[in-house]
Amino acid sequence: MKIMTSYFYQVRNMKRNYIPLSTAVWDPKWWHQGKGNEFQWKDKNGIWNGLRAEPFVPGPACDGLCHGRETCMAYGPQTCAFLRTYRKQLDELNFQEIMERFAALGQKIQEVEGFEEEPILVLLFHEKWDNPCSERWPVQAWFKDNGYEIEEFYPN
Repeated sequence: MKIMTSYFYQVRNMKRNYIPLSTAVWDPKWWHQGKGNEFQWKDKNGIWNGLRAEPFVPGPACDGLCHGRETCMAYGPQTCAFLRTYRKQLDELNFQEIMERFAALGQKIQEVEGFEEEPILVLLFHEKWDNPCSERWPVQAWFKDNGYEIEEFYPN
């Protein structure tokens, strides 16, 4: 199983063995077709939409710490209170449990969909890869610190 990061727009470029998972507090409306966070569906490319990686959703300790890119005084992952607090949240996760959970999800979707390729789980963020204020940076660092490097999904 492979894990990657990306942003919601790229879901349209994924293949059937890709399993996108939202990490957002507020998902785009289309992610659940406006039917609530529990609603999941397959798009025209056979990609499951509406799945969430709840342990990676910024928790209550992060509330109110981000004031937006335009008014930010501490731009970037090293100086931003929101991203530092989010990283502390990630550090509380049990890496082995997360990996087991992801492996079980990948295997289940692979069985249901019948594809032979390796399942690739993609953690989704609102921001593009070039935004230094994205939660993807603490997520990628957390995985790396646990001995598992992940990379950004770029369509071929």
